[in-house]
Amino acid sequence: MIFPEIAKLMICKRMQQQDVAKVIGVTQQATSKKLKGTTEFKRREMVALKEHFRDIDPDITMDKLFSIF
Repeated sequence: MIFPEIAKLMICKRMQQQDVAKVIGVTQQATSKKLKGTTEFKRREMVALKEHFRDIDPDITMDKLFSIF
């Protein structure tokens, strides 16, 4: 996974890739590719993840969430 902030928040919420897939509305396989950086997140998927993780970090930004190590 190349998105450390997403990985951290997934751990906090005890989420697996299939849980992220449900949040962004794609398959687990597509989610895996996105988290590995093989394919890019669409804007609506990025917004969905940002909103989903807002309960843990209300001030989360897109830049922080989708920064690459």
